[in-house]
Formats: sequence, C-alpha cells, structure tokens
Amino acid sequence: SSSLNLFPMAPLSRTSHEKGLQRRLSHDSNEDGSDEDKVDALVELVSLRMRRVAFLSWWAQVILTAVSGVTFLFTRNVLKLESNPASKALLIPNYFLAGSSISLSLASIFWTWATRRLSRRLLRKPTTRIQAANMLRKSITVGTGLNLMGMALAIFGAEQIVGGLAIKVLTTSTSAPTVYAAGAQASNLLQPLDILVVQANTNTLFSHFCSVVAYLFLGRSIAQLDPPSFESDERPRAAQ
Repeated sequence: SSSLNLFPMAPLSRTSHEKGLQRRLSHDSNEDGSDEDKVDALVELVSLRMRRVAFLSWWAQVILTAVSGVTFLFTRNVLKLESNPASKALLIPNYFLAGSSISLSLASIFWTWATRRLSRRLLRKPTTRIQAANMLRKSITVGTGLNLMGMALAIFGAEQIVGGLAIKVLTTSTSAPTVYAAGAQASNLLQPLDILVVQANTNTLFSHFCSVVAYLFLGRSIAQLDPPSFESDERPRAAQ
C-alpha cells in the first residue's frame, strides 16, 4: 500500500519541479532582455538632476518675468495718458531695451522647459554617457547664450532708464512756476511709476541670472559624463 501511495506522487513532484524551472528560466530571460534596455546609473542621476534644477529655474523665471511684464504694461498704459509730448518721445527708447530683454527671458523660459524634457528623453531609450554629455552641452550653450544677451539688454536698459530719471531730476526747476508751467512740469517730476520701471527691469535681470546659475550648475555634470574631453587638453601640456 505504501508503494501504491508513492507512485502517484512522483509525477506530481516532477511537474511542480519543471514549472519552477520554467519560471526561473523565464525570469532569467526577462532579466537578460532588460539589461540591454537599462539606462546607465550616472545618466539616470544626471537626468534627475536636470529635471530638478530646470524645474526650479523655470518657476523662478516665470514668476520674475511675469511680474516684470505686468509692471511694464501697467506703467506704459499709465504714461500714455500724459499729455506731455516729451515724455511720449522718451517712451519708446526707454522700453525698447527692457522689452527686448523680456522677450529673451520668455525665450529662455521655453528653452528651460525643453531642457527639462531632455532629461526625460535620456531615460526613454539607452543613452551613452558621451551622447548625454553632448546633448547637455548643446542645451547649456544655447540657454546661456540667450541669458547673456538678455542680461546685456537689461543692463543697457537700466543705464538708459536711470539716465532718463537723472535728466528729470536735474531739469526740475526750483523756482515758483506759474499755473501753466506747473501742469507742464508735473510729468517731468520723478514719479513712483519710474521706480516701478527700475524694479521691473531689475526683476528681468535677476531672471536671466537665475537661469545662468542653473546652467552653470548643470555644466558640472558634463565633466562626470565625459571626463576625457577635459583631460585631453592637459595631457600634452604635462608631456611638454
């Protein structure tokens, strides 16, 4: 009876053992296929760093640029109501450089968002370290160029705005004016809106500065991804 009980259990043990082997083989085959699609650990780390830094830089630029743009539009609409032709003549030059800086800040915002999307692109398919370094280098070069041009326009705009305010202060008459002259000189006096213009231009400059700092921080990742590109310039010098 014991022998009769043992024979039926043999095929059951074999089938269970074969099922276990098939599961292990399928699991190993899946792991072998996934190894080919795995992303490099350093590339994944750089991608996470790009995503975080670009996210913070994007929000800083959006807030500062939005505040600057609204302030410039509000000031421009208020100053349009003035009847002094001299102030209208100075309106276009004062806002041209500052407006151009805001336009470049908007372009930098879109490029920062593209840099954030680039971080996701590095994880979609296997990317080597050199390829990731080249893509990151291109993104940093374009973004830094946009911000440097925007900072230059903002600085020139600040010089022009401050110069216009200095002219208003220096040309203000200290004598007692007539009623007609008082109405004409009211628009030439230093007004609170002029201070808002300076603040808005400073916000635009700070927006470009935040983006430049973010790109410089991301530039450190290029040395980690592609170190031979930096050491190749030093080796001939050491040999000499």
